[in-house]
Amino acid sequence: MYSLVECPNCGTKVATQVKCWTVTPVKHSANGIIPEFRIGIFKCPKCKSKFRAKVDTTTTGAETNVKDLVVKLKEINQGLTQTLRTLREKITTLETERISVMVEIEKLKKVAESRANALETEVDQLRKELKSLRELLGAGDEID
Repeated sequence: MYSLVECPNCGTKVATQVKCWTVTPVKHSANGIIPEFRIGIFKCPKCKSKFRAKVDTTTTGAETNVKDLVVKLKEINQGLTQTLRTLREKITTLETERISVMVEIEKLKKVAESRANALETEVDQLRKELKSLRELLGAGDEID
């Protein structure tokens, strides 16, 4: 059975590890028992940081029973539910941001169109002024 591990950055409880392995210290205990423990690499679904933590194991592979498997499945389910909740929040945030960006794009399009119209008007006025200056100077089409 694995317990929830707390992320050192944000404090979120993480249930599933990315990778896990058994570690045996070089020194044995005084009574001749070889101590073993498991280390896991975890990835926080909230802040995305990776960290290592000791994984608490209460049973060995031979002693695993259905009750322990049910508890482990519940913990995995909690982790997946937490990840699903985080993903839903991100989707909502991104949809809201998308809407605001689309509104801003529409505003910018309107500003660009008004500037283009103003420039077109200004160019037309300059052409008229150029034509009137040519007529005033009597140059006609000779000057280009």
